Amino acid sequence: MRSVLAKKGIQLNQAFGAVLTLVLVAVLVIIAIFLFVTLSASFDTDSAEANASDDMVDEFSGYTSLIGLVGTIIFLGLVIGVLVASFAFGGRRV
Repeated sequence: MRSVLAKKGIQLNQAFGAVLTLVLVAVLVIIAIFLFVTLSASFDTDSAEANASDDMVDEFSGYTSLIGLVGTIIFLGLVIGVLVASFAFGGRRV
């Protein structure tokens, strides 16, 4: 039990939770962008409400690239964690 608690980083059995969280955040951002675009289309083109909705769409559109970046970091963390664990805990005693 102590060896499991001593390991650092993302382990392979924790990948499901990390990927599920990332997918849920991505879906929520996509839904928010869709709602803001739909809301913006219902206002007059030069009104303050339309400008505010367009600004929100612009702000939320930057988050989609961040989600890809976070996904890449999680994937690389898993790969590095598995590689380090296989080399460090390979069973060889020096």
